[in-house]
Amino acid sequence: MGIPLWPALIKSFFMFIALFLIQLPFISMALQYARNEDIRLGKTLADAFQPMLSIYVMSFFVSFLIVTGSLLLIIPGLVLFLLFLGISYAAIIDGKTWLQGVKQSFAFGSSHFFKLLGLLFVFAVLGLITSFAVLFVLYLVTGFYLILNVSVIITNSLLFSILFFTVSFYYLDWSDGAVGTEVI
Repeated sequence: MGIPLWPALIKSFFMFIALFLIQLPFISMALQYARNEDIRLGKTLADAFQPMLSIYVMSFFVSFLIVTGSLLLIIPGLVLFLLFLGISYAAIIDGKTWLQGVKQSFAFGSSHFFKLLGLLFVFAVLGLITSFAVLFVLYLVTGFYLILNVSVIITNSLLFSILFFTVSFYYLDWSDGAVGTEVI
């Protein structure tokens, strides 16, 4: 049918890896804010770079699972994404990496599955609406393709950061409630 399936899957694979890594500084900033600390760039970068290798390796395998699950009518890939979304949050907030982080992420994803699904749906709809509105307004003003693309990138970056902060606070609330319970 002319649908470029394999290039789309490869692109999705690397986008999921990047998503797990991009979240790290935002989680650190949310954690500093929740602890009533001054938000410092040095601490944010140190918190982000410290677990980066383990997050990269884990996200490689998890992204492979998500993309493979997406081959099976997209729903299994979405379920796996929501279950393992908390890998970066477990590394920054709880200091759990590797297998402990995966277990912690699975526990968080399964306990907040429908909240995360709702958040993802709301932010997807907001992203579509705001991107369309920005594109429409800028297309009326200018027809330059570069300006249109940069504006969509900036708009989506702002929305993603709000999503990362929101999920960070969900994770912090859940993590505080889960203190003293061991994740198997």
